[in-house]
Amino acid sequence: MSDSKCRISRRRFLGRSAAALAAPLILPSRVLGLAGQTPPSQTVIAALIGCGGRGGSLLGMHSIPGCSIVAVCDVDRQRMENAQKRVSAGLAFQDFRRILDRNDIDAVVIAAPDHWHAPITVMACQAGKDVYCEKPLCRSVVEGRRMVQAARRHGRIVQMGTQYRSIARTRQACEWIRNGRLGQVHTVKLTHAPNPTHPIEPAQPVPANLDYDLWLGPAPWAPYHPKRCHFSFRFFMDYGGGFIADNGVHMFSVVSWAMGTDQTGPVSVQATGTPAGNSLYTVPVELRAEFEFADPPWRMIWEQAPGAGLNLEFIGSRATLSGFWDFRVTAGEADLSPTRGSELHLAKSLDHSINWLECIATRARPVMDVETGHRVTTWSHLGNIAWRLGRKLRWDPKTESFIGDEEANRLLHRSYRAPWRL
Repeated sequence: MSDSKCRISRRRFLGRSAAALAAPLILPSRVLGLAGQTPPSQTVIAALIGCGGRGGSLLGMHSIPGCSIVAVCDVDRQRMENAQKRVSAGLAFQDFRRILDRNDIDAVVIAAPDHWHAPITVMACQAGKDVYCEKPLCRSVVEGRRMVQAARRHGRIVQMGTQYRSIARTRQACEWIRNGRLGQVHTVKLTHAPNPTHPIEPAQPVPANLDYDLWLGPAPWAPYHPKRCHFSFRFFMDYGGGFIADNGVHMFSVVSWAMGTDQTGPVSVQATGTPAGNSLYTVPVELRAEFEFADPPWRMIWEQAPGAGLNLEFIGSRATLSGFWDFRVTAGEADLSPTRGSELHLAKSLDHSINWLECIATRARPVMDVETGHRVTTWSHLGNIAWRLGRKLRWDPKTESFIGDEEANRLLHRSYRAPWRL
């Protein structure tokens, strides 16, 4: 596809009539009457950046009518080539900047390690591309705010990949809570398994298929070890934040939706935990963080402990609702009938990827917009900072800064390794 043809396609795609906006973007080709094909003017031309575990799953977007993944990118050449074969992508790169330089790509799907989310998202917005970014949104509070600013400044649609906002069971549970079915919720408890450890081992030679310097990118230089890369990167503070910044962000997104805090945050946080000790990994093994919220007052407890499973527990004045995939009343009594017409109804999305694609067409905010993604990811950063400093911290969600604590405020951003900057 030539650049000129793509620009025409993009303009037509974004300029569809008001009548078209009232209908779903993703239509069966038989409805469109196009002999089994979605017209190019309604197709989002996308690229995948990061072809590992989550990236491999997100390649499924290629099968959605109205989305075509034409390029893949990964610093691991083997993963890049495997992804290229899966979708028959004509373009494959190890350097994501090659994708951002192209005018024939409308949007990018980012499934790179966490420390790359902010730089790639900001640069993609600057390049005029819409973004789907896996959770957590970023690895620092300052990064998250700059991602929001970039999306707004350049008019981009940026969705964070927390798919629980697009699960009907989750939405129904949140509507029960928002509509007072449990009474006044005063405590929310989240449980998760501890972070793992790994013995310290000697550095190893960098594999020939891996551009390790580019994998590190803005993170501090460190000798190569296979456990630094791919799935286990999340257990290094330089690249991730442990499970609180992984499944924790999924769970926080549910809590925020249920409690109506998408545009604000906690007012204090304190945390305790077990250091990793003699381990290659650097995140705490066990972690307990307590967050206090105001207007109305309630608290949230995140606890990683041996034997703990994934669970959310909303404790109200009349009943307690517990679960993760499905929710049930575990104390008291509550009406769990479907949300009534007169009650509050939350945004309905039946598929997270399709919601993003629809919003690219309508330019509406997606169900997990970058602002909300930033807010709930911030909770994970606050928990890790409180654990690191070992004291209770007061937080101002309006200014996104700690009150009267400059040492804590210095931890809201992480320095970048040259030549990278945000």
